Amino acid sequence: MAARHQVFESRTHARQKPWLTIAAAASVLATLSPLSSLSQGGRPPFEPVVEETPWGQRVVPTIDTYIEIRTYEQLKPDQPWSAGEPIRKKLLEDYRAGRLQLRRYPWRVAEGIYCLGRDDMEQQIYLLDTGQGLLLIDPSFDAWQDDIQGEIRRLGHDPAEVKWVLLTHCHIDHSQSCHTWRERGAKIIAGEADAHPVESGNALVATWVEPEALGHFTPSPVDQRVYDGDMLKFGRFTLHAIGTPGHTPGSTCYDLEQNGRHILFSGDIALHNGRHAWMGNPYADWEQYLKSLQKLAGFAIDGKPVRFDVLLPGHGTVDLDQAQRSVEETVKIVRNIVARRASGETIDWIDPYPWNWSQGITYRKER
Repeated sequence: MAARHQVFESRTHARQKPWLTIAAAASVLATLSPLSSLSQGGRPPFEPVVEETPWGQRVVPTIDTYIEIRTYEQLKPDQPWSAGEPIRKKLLEDYRAGRLQLRRYPWRVAEGIYCLGRDDMEQQIYLLDTGQGLLLIDPSFDAWQDDIQGEIRRLGHDPAEVKWVLLTHCHIDHSQSCHTWRERGAKIIAGEADAHPVESGNALVATWVEPEALGHFTPSPVDQRVYDGDMLKFGRFTLHAIGTPGHTPGSTCYDLEQNGRHILFSGDIALHNGRHAWMGNPYADWEQYLKSLQKLAGFAIDGKPVRFDVLLPGHGTVDLDQAQRSVEETVKIVRNIVARRASGETIDWIDPYPWNWSQGITYRKER
């Protein structure tokens, strides 16, 4: 579920000079990386436009993350996060005018793995060419299916090749179109505790929260229920199921090892740089969610610790390396929220970049 953003600033920063002048902002904007202005040509699948974070991580950013990276790089340590507002406004203006292109769907993540979606949304849908049919992960809204099927065709496949639809969780922005794919002959697969919501359309799918869903959910049978530790074989790919409840009761992440690298399909559980799940439904369980994140951060196979390399979340920025860092950052932020809620504070969201800045955390790349 796409989450709202709320900025937390320290009192120390609040006492500093609050704004860059327009002239200073223009000077800062002139230094921004030319990579962002690339206009991709050619045919799909497209290669991602890759940015580097202040700590040297390679990512395929959304516009929000792109702005946050630029803000983090350009602010001076004694300035509050709000001093980057002119940067944000200018980059948003460029993005909306088409002068700033960050991604073009469908794009290639790795061999046989593609990202589908809409340029105007941060929802991520994944397609895996297994060699024995296509696997679609979190197919999203009914209203998007013409676009998604078009992207599949542009990759040289027929949508009828989709044999499996795998859900990370039951929320409507991930599962609404399951009924369409099942009618086409695909097998629907979901975590055991999220299967009933998909089959019944009950309150757990959160029909009301996403305008794109138009307040409607068509129930779909779930053909296979997934349990923690299951190994799911799809042609040449094997996914290891990691039960991670808390956001929803049946939320499940999936680890795929490819060419020695661990790729994590994380749904809404762990996102780039510590962004966390929306926890606005009554059934969301913060304590359970924190335990799931700690489990994910310490995930091991046959007693051997796994460090995730690539993070493919349900929303937002994709990590092309250092995915373990994002998982661990999510643990830190959710631990902070849980502790503050336990002390009686009303808090349900921290935006990682501005929050880290407010804590005095800065990064400098080695040159």
